[in-house]
Amino acid sequence: LFTLNICRIQEERDERHKTKGRLSRFEPPQSDSDGQRRSMDAPSRRNRSSGVLDDYAPGSHDVGDPSTTNLYLGNINPQMNEEMLCQEFGRFGPLASVKIMWPRTDEERARERNCGFVAFMNRRDAERALKNLNGKMIMSFEMKLGWGKAVPIPPHPIYIPPSMMEHTLPPPPSGLPFNAQPRERLKNPNAPMLPPPKNKEDFEKTLSQAIVKVVIPTERNLLALIHRMIEFVVREGPMFEAMIMNREINNPMFRFLFENQTPAHVYYRWKLYSILQANAPTKWRTEDFRMFKNGSFWRPPPLNPYLHGMSEEQETEAFVEEPNKKGALKEEQRDKLEEILRGLTPRKNDIGDAMVFCLNNAEAAEEIVDCITESLSILKTPLPKKIARLYLVSDVLYNSSAKVANASYYRKFFETKLCQIFSDLNATYRTIQGHLQSENFKQRVMTCFRAWEDWAIYPEPFLIKLQNIFLGLVNIMEDKETEEVPDDLDGAPIEEELDGAPLEDVDGIPIDAAPIDDLDGVPIKSLDDDLDGVPLDAAEDSKKNEPIFKVAPSKWEAVDESELEAQAVTTSKWELFDQHEESEEEEIQNQEEESEDEDDTQSSKSEEQHMYSNPIKEEMPESKSSVKYSEMSEEKRAKLREIELKVMKFQDELESGKRPKKPGQSFQEQVEHYRDKLLQR
Repeated sequence: LFTLNICRIQEERDERHKTKGRLSRFEPPQSDSDGQRRSMDAPSRRNRSSGVLDDYAPGSHDVGDPSTTNLYLGNINPQMNEEMLCQEFGRFGPLASVKIMWPRTDEERARERNCGFVAFMNRRDAERALKNLNGKMIMSFEMKLGWGKAVPIPPHPIYIPPSMMEHTLPPPPSGLPFNAQPRERLKNPNAPMLPPPKNKEDFEKTLSQAIVKVVIPTERNLLALIHRMIEFVVREGPMFEAMIMNREINNPMFRFLFENQTPAHVYYRWKLYSILQANAPTKWRTEDFRMFKNGSFWRPPPLNPYLHGMSEEQETEAFVEEPNKKGALKEEQRDKLEEILRGLTPRKNDIGDAMVFCLNNAEAAEEIVDCITESLSILKTPLPKKIARLYLVSDVLYNSSAKVANASYYRKFFETKLCQIFSDLNATYRTIQGHLQSENFKQRVMTCFRAWEDWAIYPEPFLIKLQNIFLGLVNIMEDKETEEVPDDLDGAPIEEELDGAPLEDVDGIPIDAAPIDDLDGVPIKSLDDDLDGVPLDAAEDSKKNEPIFKVAPSKWEAVDESELEAQAVTTSKWELFDQHEESEEEEIQNQEEESEDEDDTQSSKSEEQHMYSNPIKEEMPESKSSVKYSEMSEEKRAKLREIELKVMKFQDELESGKRPKKPGQSFQEQVEHYRDKLLQR
């Protein structure tokens, strides 16, 4: 009998193995036609975990199931993982499962592409994802999507979109009982939170209009503990809750029993009330209600919101992509380009893949050129990577004439960056210490120049300039300075009178006025014939009425000997030839606070005025005596200057206290007395 039982068990096992083998080859199990018809008429049973086909059939194929939410993904980039798929597909709704079929054999690895499955929580989100992502380029691989075999839907998704997560998160603290939210706050979550009113009537009014939002906890252990607690409280009564609170007062897992404003306590209180109102554990009323008299409204959580799909507001917020700026890479494309440049090697396949990426995104040629230029400017980059990036530039330039949209932009944008690129390569070349290594680097760069010359990408003078920059024969900074815009933009030299006024018209009289008579050095004839016979005072009066010369003669020109004495009197405040001018001398002495420079300037101006107002006679009868008198006056003036220096020194010593002050005399009188003594010597 025992042997017969063993044989029967073995036969049943063999039969089960045969059934498994047939199902793995997608053969229908042996059953009557009614069973087959039932399985075809009720495809929804395949969603159940107890279904035979779901247990045995590996893989997934489109069997025409209208309720499946599973999508088959073909042609996945080998560098893409499940987290990236969640980010890409999760924008369309919560995900039930994500799986990539990683290659296991060498043949599968040689395909250099993967496949996988993404299951949504509802059909609507899956259809939207299929419509928008099928045929889209994701990480340079065209996504190929199709419907897969239905899979069991878990109670909670593995990934929730951020826009949907915000609506399932508990509200911020409000300070009201059970964390009730004012209606204005729920309508506008960005509005500032106002403190609860202190007046009792206003507080009760605000509380009666507030809403308590119930949120299901996402922590599985806490949710199971709350459900277990509700089960015993319903059966044993409120005394059981009091006993547990007394015993587990220090247990953090039972904190939801004490903190009545936490989301866990709000859910516990609502769920307990719902069960006591004869609602099913998995199905409850979703309308707002009042749990306490004159209390706030309670808003139950929706019935598994993940099965109903995203709302229109959430779809607009999560799915609608921001339009990409024209001529700019997306964030993921920029990251992909930087990743390509970081891992680029001189291998032909790597450079070819990078070149294809550049041509596929030629609308952002300027940004790609800037990124490549920046990568070539880093001195610490290993030489093989730097050579590989230069080869990438060469390949992109060679294919810039290909029949690809916007590919010709690369030639234009690289032309403005090549000088900087080869300047950076020159800096790298100069840092190479090994002679053989530097020669190898130089040879590879020169190979690119020869290839560009054969391709006629740029004019030959420009290529020679780039070659000189790389060899260090031309400094890019000096080259920029030589290319500065010249002053004579129109070919005509710019005149010195930048403000439009002639520089020679110092006195404001036009140059082209009356001709000047003394241009050849001949003295100008005086307009006043009686000038020599006029006394000094009269000469000074006539000086004011003299016409001003057209061109001011230099103050360094020869001075009339006959006027030297008068000139000395008027230009210097120290000369006292005439006793009748004592009052004028005192007036000049009162201005000693002025600086010596101003005195000199005043002297030179007065000299010039006397020179202008007393023109030199064309014929001087006393020429010999005037020369002698000139020599004497020069000696006299030198002596007077020496006297004045002594007077200034005496005044400084007197003011500083080095010399005693005479009683009955002021500083000024004592200085004048000292000057008189020196003049009388």
